[in-house]
Amino acid sequence: MPTLREIENIEKRYFDDIAFFIDKNLSWFLDRLKSKNEIRTDWLDIFKKTSREAYNQSSELDTGAERVIHNLFGQYRALAVNSSPIGSDLMFETPDAFIHLEVKTATDSNPADFKGKIQIAQNQTTYAISQTSRGNHYPFIPSLPTVYSNKKICLTYVIQIIHNNTEDLPKIITLFSIPNGLLKSTYGNCVNSGKHAQVLNRLNSRGDIRFLYKKAKKFENLKDKPDRIKIIYPKDFSKELIKKYLDLDEL
Repeated sequence: MPTLREIENIEKRYFDDIAFFIDKNLSWFLDRLKSKNEIRTDWLDIFKKTSREAYNQSSELDTGAERVIHNLFGQYRALAVNSSPIGSDLMFETPDAFIHLEVKTATDSNPADFKGKIQIAQNQTTYAISQTSRGNHYPFIPSLPTVYSNKKICLTYVIQIIHNNTEDLPKIITLFSIPNGLLKSTYGNCVNSGKHAQVLNRLNSRGDIRFLYKKAKKFENLKDKPDRIKIIYPKDFSKELIKKYLDLDEL
């Protein structure tokens, strides 16, 4: 098994690669996110009638943002797509890792979906827990291995987009590196209970967790402890912005 430092070195390397690739294509990325507005009158009424939550809490980007990220990373030749049925919507293979990339969207009127936490499902993480950060019993068994049978490590990253349905540009876009499950000795129970029903599923586990990135915001085993969090947009973010949307005092 790799050491804790070796794991975080790999996590940090691909974290930087993903951030750089999005940064390089940020103008295109933002343009495609707002492309829905060109045909807004064709879908808005149906969207409002079929949303599971109140309109101001239902993200118009929930499906579209995934399409945009699929399109964007389809151009990233260093990442080979993998066809495994168990994993994130975007799953890639590299010479030394499998990368699971999640896209999470939330409206700014629904802070239960952001403010220091990200919902993570079983097929999106390797991080197993038996209790939450509050000490509550919470059996969560991830569906992803910490290391695959071909010795490649499993990595998870999340792109979170917080926005207002009535505005063209997002409030904030943030990239997160979710710790590999082998790092539990470093980060402990850095989660709270998820959104799904309080029952065990067929895998004898709860279906999801809320990952508390406030409790795992640095690569703790690396020199100088670099950030596990990067704000992609806006570039000129303020302390007030990160407090409002990430519930962090600083990065």
